[in-house]
Amino acid sequence: MFQPARWALMSSMLLAACAGVPGRGAPARYAQSFDSATSACRQNPALCAQVAGEETVIPQAARRLAETGASVAAVGMALNGDLKTQIEQALQQCAEHARTKVLSDKRQGKIPTQAECDQPAPGMAVKLAIYLGDEMHKEALQCIGERLSQLVSGRFSLEPRYRYDRMTKQTTFISEEEAQSLLRQWRGDELKGTLRPDVVIHSGNPLQVNVVYDFKFPCADGSRPTPWTRYTEGPHQGFDQKQVYRDALGVEPFRIVPWLGILK
Repeated sequence: MFQPARWALMSSMLLAACAGVPGRGAPARYAQSFDSATSACRQNPALCAQVAGEETVIPQAARRLAETGASVAAVGMALNGDLKTQIEQALQQCAEHARTKVLSDKRQGKIPTQAECDQPAPGMAVKLAIYLGDEMHKEALQCIGERLSQLVSGRFSLEPRYRYDRMTKQTTFISEEEAQSLLRQWRGDELKGTLRPDVVIHSGNPLQVNVVYDFKFPCADGSRPTPWTRYTEGPHQGFDQKQVYRDALGVEPFRIVPWLGILK
């Protein structure tokens, strides 16, 4: 006879055994990130499933729950309301700090016009909008890495990399070390189409996701939120980031926009 309480207890024990070992999951300059899935599964191979290559997939216990209707997020450790509020306050503050600092450092505090945003950045081949956005992302990620290490140490990743197969509905996590190994072997094409949300809060395992956030920095008009990026090529062509993140990670993603706050 199926016993829900007993099954839930066994599942939680299995999941706890296969999560929570910190490692590196993003470039070192972006403070800390954790490859908990890879580390835990190396220590508990019987509890985890692996596929060809160097990727780590959802532990078998978690996958069985997912197959019975539970989302990836349901197997993660839930965030309480107060903690989520603190995280989102930190995200907003870091976004505002990043935009202010970059405009101060790069443009003496002057906000560019839309025409300037569409022109190449001085001495560069990329548009000013792309250059400033990249600089703001770097500043924001460094800031939030420091803040989250105090709030949810071991339970967040900055720019983690995931591969999502829309046909099989399977999501795999790729550590930064594995990504760099592919690049050194001239196999960078294998990383095309992978997803890199800015901030992922999780249980300690990057595949057990609680919430996903992406920084969005307007170039000229800060009163209008930057929309989710739409994929124009590759395996996610025709979808926007919000749809793909939601499908791949099983949670509703949010944008962090300076002075506009947390937006869906």
